[in-house]
Amino acid sequence: MQALVASCAVLGVAAGAVLDPLGQQLADRSRAAEARRQLERNERRAAEAAAAASSETASASDEDADLTGDAQAEVSDLVDEVAATEPVRHLLPEGRSIPRTVGAAIVTGVLFAAVAGHVGAHLVLVSLLVFVAMAVAVSVTDLSHRLVPRQLIYGALALIVPLLVVVSAQAHHWRPLADAAIAGAGAFGVFFLIWFFVPRGMGFGDVRLAGVIGVTVGYLGLLHAYLAFLVGFVFGLVFGLMLMVGSSSGRRTRIPFAPSLCIGAVVAILWGDPIVHHFFGASA
Repeated sequence: MQALVASCAVLGVAAGAVLDPLGQQLADRSRAAEARRQLERNERRAAEAAAAASSETASASDEDADLTGDAQAEVSDLVDEVAATEPVRHLLPEGRSIPRTVGAAIVTGVLFAAVAGHVGAHLVLVSLLVFVAMAVAVSVTDLSHRLVPRQLIYGALALIVPLLVVVSAQAHHWRPLADAAIAGAGAFGVFFLIWFFVPRGMGFGDVRLAGVIGVTVGYLGLLHAYLAFLVGFVFGLVFGLMLMVGSSSGRRTRIPFAPSLCIGAVVAILWGDPIVHHFFGASA
């Protein structure tokens, strides 16, 4: 067991050291692409506004003056609103950062060792380690960029699902796989609805991440998945209150939610069994 824990710790350090700069590169590319799309949208809006203003000027100069003043007021209000809802930046440094990469590597190594010590030499350990490596990487990018790179999410999911299928096939026990599918679909659906109706409160990367958490933790049990999201929301609430208190934007501050979700998932993986048994009974 000690050899397994030690080897997993070393593997975790290596994985964290590789995935942290990769996550930064992916986040930088996503931000650049979004900036280009936003610039294109602004250019189209400016052209439409100019055309509308030109048309109104030809029909009535006095009325146009009023409209122009209203338009300027709207633009000013929009700028103020965007500034007020600007995400908190630089919770972690962006781009190349040796301290951040070393920290991510150490955290990943510690979590790898903790999960290996908890699960032991079981095939499901591999899928859990893949999830943990992805969770640390996306948490760091969310704290540094407010982005959850979809490439990391999809890559982890592409590895986790086949591994869980292999585990179930080897054990000839398919109920955990069904629970994983239910939890993954349910979590994705609930978070999608939140994102759809309150798009400013959550990014779609959090929706994707919720689906992966549901699949991974749900394999351990539906109550484990419930616990993961419950703890994640509690951590998110506390973290959000701390950021709002320390930010001039107040309640309009956009909160990086991925770290809280990942903390909830790790808690469910490491301590889910005793917590679930204590609160929901031994039959859970």
